[in-house]
Amino acid sequence: MFEFKSYTARGIKIQSAWLAAVAISGLLGACSPVSMPIGSSDIETPLVLTGSIPSLDDEAYVDVGTDDRKLIAQTIHTAVDDDDTTETLAWANPNSGNSGTISALDVSKFEDTGCLSFKTTANTITGVRLYEGTACRDISKTMAITVLRVAKT
Repeated sequence: MFEFKSYTARGIKIQSAWLAAVAISGLLGACSPVSMPIGSSDIETPLVLTGSIPSLDDEAYVDVGTDDRKLIAQTIHTAVDDDDTTETLAWANPNSGNSGTISALDVSKFEDTGCLSFKTTANTITGVRLYEGTACRDISKTMAITVLRVAKT
């Protein structure tokens, strides 16, 4: 069927040109650039890759916007710094009109990971909902919400 021809150049045996082209294209394909943020503090970009089936994360992102998340994270940050994690904490965003209360702060893994879990209500234009999430200290030692989804009831 195929006849492999080899050539000798400077003492090295070389196969036919098409075999070399296949090998080079395979190597070049493996060198394609892959971009992934490592150690990034970019929490504004949602990690939702498809929107075909709405998930609980999608709903939370639509209802509780970036400014609301920053206020929630700031409220949690203040509570952790003041060692006041047993109280129910209120948050309100005068720009969006959204408000809510933060409760159930679980700081059991905070010393090891820098992250804690929490629950918050959010009174938005769509109504009042309960959300559960995770907040972690970012590279600048401030709290940032890394996960927020509608709580399963």
